[in-house]
Amino acid sequence: MFKKIKKWFLRPKNPAGNVYYAKLRTPQGDFYKLGYTSKPSLVERMAYGNSGDEKLINHQFFFTFCEDAWDVEQTLLEHFDKQRAFGRFSNDPKMPLSGRGQSELFVCDVLGLDEDLYRLPDEDTLKAIRDNADEAGAGCLFILIGLILIPFTLGISLFFILGGISGIFGKKEQPVFEFRTRPVHPPAIQKLIDALNRG
Repeated sequence: MFKKIKKWFLRPKNPAGNVYYAKLRTPQGDFYKLGYTSKPSLVERMAYGNSGDEKLINHQFFFTFCEDAWDVEQTLLEHFDKQRAFGRFSNDPKMPLSGRGQSELFVCDVLGLDEDLYRLPDEDTLKAIRDNADEAGAGCLFILIGLILIPFTLGISLFFILGGISGIFGKKEQPVFEFRTRPVHPPAIQKLIDALNRG
């Protein structure tokens, strides 16, 4: 009840405006920003106060006009409250957007719109991963053979063991791939996100 009363007092007389979601590249890492503005573009919103924050914009997912934009933003921020990067009342000068929307930053893609995070690897990357796994498996086999031969011939055993170690720990560059799953939202929140994303 108290939250609703507080929200009512904070609500602007005209809640119309734009709801936006963007990825920011900052010196402290990548963050996702969810916000509301009456400015006509995200660049103008981020440039407000001449802080240079507009240079942090890496990707704008949506910038959508709504008659009740402030309410929409508040609904989403309340839903993702526990996932805020710095907390609801954060104003840490060592972190991005101190005093300029820091509490609306998220470390992860809370809305699930950053397609690059959920893209499956291409065939070349998958082949490289399989080849590296095969080589590591062969290296393990050589070490096992070397350990079995130790009682009989030390020289040949060392050859197999060293060959196996180089097969496992060789200096080949390993492809980096981290599979992420897209967040799942309650139907009402997902419907809201879809409507904003369609713009």
